[in-house]
Amino acid sequence: MTEKPKAPPKLKSIKSIQKYLATQDKRLGRFLKNAPLYPVSKEPAHNSHFETIIFAVIGQQLSGKAADTITHRLIAKTGSPVKPAKLLKLGHLQLREVGLSNAKARTILELSEAVVKGFDLESVDELPDDEIVKQLTQFWGIGRWTVEMFMMFRLGRLDVWPIGDLGVRRGWGIIQGLGYTPTEKEVIGVTDHLSPYRSVVAWHCWRATDEEPDFW
Repeated sequence: MTEKPKAPPKLKSIKSIQKYLATQDKRLGRFLKNAPLYPVSKEPAHNSHFETIIFAVIGQQLSGKAADTITHRLIAKTGSPVKPAKLLKLGHLQLREVGLSNAKARTILELSEAVVKGFDLESVDELPDDEIVKQLTQFWGIGRWTVEMFMMFRLGRLDVWPIGDLGVRRGWGIIQGLGYTPTEKEVIGVTDHLSPYRSVVAWHCWRATDEEPDFW
């Protein structure tokens, strides 16, 4: 009889998680030696989930400085906190005036309208990861990557593997010594053995792109 694979341990600290990950993948283990700890903590609750998503949409494909400028202009018009009813009152034209593209204005207004009509964005914490992705990507202009970043850095979800992120794929290639950046298809299942802690792996992939690969 073939033995079932052991379930991964339920670990409480990032230090213990990184130690565990190091035992599951030899090359990752070398990179994690003396590595900083993944900063897994939910963002301060001064922003609602709604605001977090709105600000993420604003920041898509923009520099941090440009995104901050537009965000501050928006808050100057709506006041803080930014609420869906206030955004609907502004309308498309005034959203364009603060510097938003047509596409981003549409996304923000569609999400705002859904929340006003009863979509409970503030309770998505209670849903499993796949359901959160399904619920949020139904909105035009909110893609899987945006939702994955929301889950990692707002909700503190530990098992997100954002294969659409070029930095994650490039970092994985560096850590594994591939000599090239793998495609999305190539990294779909490569970290299954590192579940349910793949957010930690993804963060270290980003770190790998900022460091010289001298850990061999």
